[in-house]
Amino acid sequence: MFKIPNVLDADALLDKAFGRAKKIAERDRKARAINKVSTVKMILNNTLQKYVKAFPSFDKLHRFHYELLDLLIGVDKLKKSLGAIEWARKKINSICYQGIKKLKKEEEDFAPIVKEVYGRISSIIYQINPHLNFLEESRLKIKQIPAISTDLPTVIIAGYPNVGKSSLLKLLSSAKPEIASYPFTTKGLIVGHFYVEQNHEKKKIQIIEAPGLLDRPNEERNEIERQGIIALKYLPDLIIFIIDASLHCGYDLESQLNLLEEIKKEFGVDVIVVENKVDISKGKTEYMKISCKTGEGIEELKEEIKKRLF
Repeated sequence: MFKIPNVLDADALLDKAFGRAKKIAERDRKARAINKVSTVKMILNNTLQKYVKAFPSFDKLHRFHYELLDLLIGVDKLKKSLGAIEWARKKINSICYQGIKKLKKEEEDFAPIVKEVYGRISSIIYQINPHLNFLEESRLKIKQIPAISTDLPTVIIAGYPNVGKSSLLKLLSSAKPEIASYPFTTKGLIVGHFYVEQNHEKKKIQIIEAPGLLDRPNEERNEIERQGIIALKYLPDLIIFIIDASLHCGYDLESQLNLLEEIKKEFGVDVIVVENKVDISKGKTEYMKISCKTGEGIEELKEEIKKRLF
């Protein structure tokens, strides 16, 4: 999603800066002291600036990415930490500037000035250590978010847990989700792509598996379910809603249909409803019949997707 470098903690950051400065070996003591402070300033300025610039500009983010980051990390908390890093960068630059000014005026006793500068810098870096740690935790969470385009024609597969969403995604696209026979195995959004021929041209379609949703108020949904709601709110040109009338998913048909009506009402997006596992249920509803196990109806579904999108 975003390329963010590893964020060092306070100890590692200071070791990096002071360690580089320690290697300076000019014979002139004043020049050596000034170069040490200048080196520390340069390394900390560049590193902290790199952290701030690597995180996205929130005002320019698509609402999908904004709300996803807010859910997983907390945008206000992230802004606060980035603000603290920027404050520290400017403060360190000021301390180093004043230190270098003192060193240029001093003729003999350079070590105490360098020591004072190092001490003040260390105090500031340790002060922002919780923010550095939070940015590293945020980086690791962001790294797990799949690359999701807001420009491609997008199909979202939705439905209750264990109805066959992962199996269908695997059949329709390039994605290779892990598939297990128990609920809530999808821990976030899974993205794949497939191509269709349209007027002798290949059209790329993004297809996203939303985590399993339950028929309940949004405030009662967990973080995993809410990722699916955010995706449904901002991304789809088409929703494929899967029903398991065999009830092997562990949920009754009425609850599944209630969720279907909620999605139709809430998001106002074209919906293809499919009944999966018809190799078991033999087809109990009026909806398009498919079986992810036998492949029944999959080609017909692909044609319907193409027809709805183009």
